[in-house]
Amino acid sequence: MELQSDFSKKCIADALISLMKTNDVEKITNKNITDRAGLSHITIYRNFKSKNEIVSYYLKGIFNDWSKNWKEEENIGYQIFKFFADNKELIDLLYNANLQYLLIDNILALQDYKKRDSDIEAYSKVTIAYLIFGWCDEWYKRGMKNTPEEMAKYFNRTEKNE
Repeated sequence: MELQSDFSKKCIADALISLMKTNDVEKITNKNITDRAGLSHITIYRNFKSKNEIVSYYLKGIFNDWSKNWKEEENIGYQIFKFFADNKELIDLLYNANLQYLLIDNILALQDYKKRDSDIEAYSKVTIAYLIFGWCDEWYKRGMKNTPEEMAKYFNRTEKNE
């Protein structure tokens, strides 16, 4: 049953992302999503509470797949800049839907953030996640003219100046 649920969730998430390419997320109905996914209408209610939860699920899968190629010797800033560059179409969809903030949870997950972390660990991880996201957000808004490598150099310079 778990495999069927995972399959259904993936189908729903893929369908929503596909629909977001041509529709405003607010105008996409649950019926639109399940019709695109080829699933019964009730399936969406069994698996998700909202479209934001569906997008979060999709992002978690993308980040999990992407992080398998994580290079330990490269800093997290570079890795996230590279993620933005490699997934620009998805990033565009998130910004167009005002859902870019959902990326922060995944940046935190890359740092192995847990609610049970000590205060100092939690504050440090959150600070780093928001710092990196802030840089990526501004980079995106400026048209991503610089390469991920250039952005990492800028980021590293700032880290060393502090």
